[in-house]
Amino acid sequence: MIHSFKALDSRGKVRTTAIALLTLVILLLPFLITNPYRLYFFSMVGMYIIAASGLDVLVGMSGQMSFGHIAFLGIGGYVSVLLSQYTGIPVIFCMLIAAFVSAGIGSLIAIPCAKLRAQFLILATIAFSYFIYQLICNLPFLNPFRGMYANHIMLFGLDLNSDYRFTYYFSFALVVIVLVLKSLLSRSKCGRAMMAVRDNTRSADGMGINVRHYKVMAFAISAFLCGFAGAYMAHLTGFIVSDSFTQPLSFNFVLMIIFGGTNTVFGPVIGAFVYQILNELLASAQAWRSILYGLIVLVFIGFLPGGCVSGLRKLGNLIAGWLDKKNAKGGSAE
Repeated sequence: MIHSFKALDSRGKVRTTAIALLTLVILLLPFLITNPYRLYFFSMVGMYIIAASGLDVLVGMSGQMSFGHIAFLGIGGYVSVLLSQYTGIPVIFCMLIAAFVSAGIGSLIAIPCAKLRAQFLILATIAFSYFIYQLICNLPFLNPFRGMYANHIMLFGLDLNSDYRFTYYFSFALVVIVLVLKSLLSRSKCGRAMMAVRDNTRSADGMGINVRHYKVMAFAISAFLCGFAGAYMAHLTGFIVSDSFTQPLSFNFVLMIIFGGTNTVFGPVIGAFVYQILNELLASAQAWRSILYGLIVLVFIGFLPGGCVSGLRKLGNLIAGWLDKKNAKGGSAE
């Protein structure tokens, strides 16, 4: 019993130390990197983390799959840009309103889709993303092919787009808020009900859980986060165009949760970083890019089915075990 408590204590120390060091590096990064593009790169990673976290609520927490979540980014982006241009509402509030609009549309889509089996749900989400893309392309006031300029994010009178250090820290703050809320959700009654639905729909129904209600709720929360990410992307780049929301781009977010791991707080974080780094590394290998991506995905599925998070947990357990052995030897020597 004492040994097990010591093992838990060692694992806790390893995890706390790793998180503390990572946080310190993140906070100091703008002072270590002088290249504006690199800071912009990390700000975009923050947007991807929010979107991937949204998809993970649906896939990892409730067990539903979507290959069409890019549609919610498009909805969030265009709603926020239009609101900020024609109403004069501050951009940050436009982003939140756009996220709620995305959540509402996500709920409406989820109601008829809640009873669909996995393969049919996937087809339905693909069809929905194509529908939204075609709708955007056929609304002239959206200027879909030439794009629209998006207003900058203003916070306390400060233009965040004027310096990528500002957008970097703003992205970091948004990611922290999303991760904390997602962690709270996973521990809440709602989150536990979603996971029960994911594990066994019939058993969840037998326990009195309203399966359809929690499936719709998972879709709504997922759409909210993706809608917010889409709005943030539009205002971060200062531009929005229809080609940013084509259906195949939905697979990028699926790749992120494959790389990072599903139903974990930090899985989308790691997955988004891995995806962006791979994008940078494979940018020059245009002819081989798809093949290399396919091979990398196969490696992850075959050797790291739980994503990078499961690999890091194993590594953490090995380090904790080594520390326990070291402490045990030190205690016996005394």
